[in-house]
Amino acid sequence: MPDSNPSTGPMRHLALLGDSIFDNQAYTAPGPDTTECLRRALGPDWTVELLARDGATMGDIASQLPHLGVEADIAMLSVGGNDAIEHIGILEPRTCLSTEVLRKLADIADDFGHRYTKVLAQLRPRVRRLVPCTIYEPPMGDATTARLARIPLSLLNDQILRRSLALGLDVLDLRAVCTASSDFVMEIEPSAAGAMKIALAIEALAREPSTLKGSTLFAV
Repeated sequence: MPDSNPSTGPMRHLALLGDSIFDNQAYTAPGPDTTECLRRALGPDWTVELLARDGATMGDIASQLPHLGVEADIAMLSVGGNDAIEHIGILEPRTCLSTEVLRKLADIADDFGHRYTKVLAQLRPRVRRLVPCTIYEPPMGDATTARLARIPLSLLNDQILRRSLALGLDVLDLRAVCTASSDFVMEIEPSAAGAMKIALAIEALAREPSTLKGSTLFAV
């Protein structure tokens, strides 16, 4: 990916917070990771600060905030996937009433949404524009597991969308960005191809910000 033209305006700052959606060099090597792809795409008019850490959960965002050096023009937030993995056991075969499963899913979603709102409240005062990302839908091994996993993930993504849009925030839907099996490695991590797609989606968002407050952006 060639670098953009030399800087012609004031420097802008973009921060990446969250998990391995952004901190993924270990999975994309020898190809560039999301951060490097984004730096090349945005060019010298932008600085890109990687604060995200592989394996981070919502509870870890508070530890990333103190390292945010300047007020960011845009802060991308991708978190929640590792929190979702904590509930992977709900997909295990077992005999139980459907109402019990639905109640468990509702409890998980409500707790997730409550904690996600706290994360948004921590971040909003620190940045000019906060853009949360949904959780993408990885292959998850076999087709049956991947199909079943989409059900709880849909509920958690609904919480991300509802909580973010209620605050007037734009949301980048990564489910519309990483759509091919080649976008993933180790079942759940971004490949070099996936990292490139994520970076280009963020670049498009940064260069052409939404004119509507609280919209879902399906960048490609």
